[in-house]
Amino acid sequence: MKHLLINQMDMNIFLIIILGTLSLVFSYLGTGWIRRWALKRDVMDIPTQRSSHQVPTPLGGGMAIVVTFLVVMLLAGLFQLYDSKLYWGLIINALVIAVLGFLDDLYTLRRIPRIITWIVIAIISLAFGIEIHSISVPLLGVIHFGFLSPLVTFLWLIGVTNFFNFMDGINGLAGFEALIAAGLLSGIAFYSGNILVLIASVIIFGSVLGFLPHNFPKAKIFMGDGGSNFLGYIFAALAVIGSQSDHASIPFMIPVILLSLFLLDAGTTLIKRLPKGKDWLEPHRDHYYQRLIKLGYTHTKVTLFYSSLNLILGAIALLFLHSNEFVSFVLVMVSIIPFLIVVSITNRLEKIR
Repeated sequence: MKHLLINQMDMNIFLIIILGTLSLVFSYLGTGWIRRWALKRDVMDIPTQRSSHQVPTPLGGGMAIVVTFLVVMLLAGLFQLYDSKLYWGLIINALVIAVLGFLDDLYTLRRIPRIITWIVIAIISLAFGIEIHSISVPLLGVIHFGFLSPLVTFLWLIGVTNFFNFMDGINGLAGFEALIAAGLLSGIAFYSGNILVLIASVIIFGSVLGFLPHNFPKAKIFMGDGGSNFLGYIFAALAVIGSQSDHASIPFMIPVILLSLFLLDAGTTLIKRLPKGKDWLEPHRDHYYQRLIKLGYTHTKVTLFYSSLNLILGAIALLFLHSNEFVSFVLVMVSIIPFLIVVSITNRLEKIR
């Protein structure tokens, strides 16, 4: 079965290239159009004390990534058969989470509407089969969640969605994270034979590549919550879809490794803020990448620093794919090192300065 799936993808390699190219072009042109619209409508991110930028900048560029993904995914559905439940579940939820983020960009939504929407997204995900029934952890074996599956799925999907959003604070950071993760996930999905994860990852790769020239090194427009929430959800959902597949499984730990720098930065920052009574949804400058900015490093340097570490995580993820239980466990432990490097460098520089 696996060989048949790979042969099928060999036949569709031209389609994959076309979809990726269309995504790049649509996103690039769409981001430019949204920037002009935002300038006319005064949809701007005004700097505050908690901001990492100093100049009012158009907001909402990530919606070009969202619209491109939806259009090209629907186009791909005309040529490629998928599991219809997973396919439509991914598209519907991607649209809902993106709209929530974009409305938050425009009107700064209160907490209750956000939480209600997150619950709705989790329910839709479960209804369309995007659910974590079990995961395989090196040395521990397969962990079955049973009746806790809906709760675990909710925490994973909404957690990654918000963590990714938290990390979208400087030029190019979230974009390069998405670009590297989507590129590597595309290759891994191709090897594993998972056509849905492959096509979705290729479209994300092309879409983000089209957006980045508008956002890095100098930001002509910001991604906004609409784009960052969308990307966070997509990666979380693809991790579930890939790992729960019967015939073309992608180990759940691979997306975890690819996203680990973002997850650990956002997660540890959240854990440190909660005991102090700080609102976890309130904007702040406590993330390690923000602390490096406060130390005087430019957006470009910090983004490239994080991106180089993400490439190392990509290499670890590729090695994980071919490893036995013990080596896989070692690689999971090693994947924490890039984050520890960030912590060590940041703390040392703060003491010196």
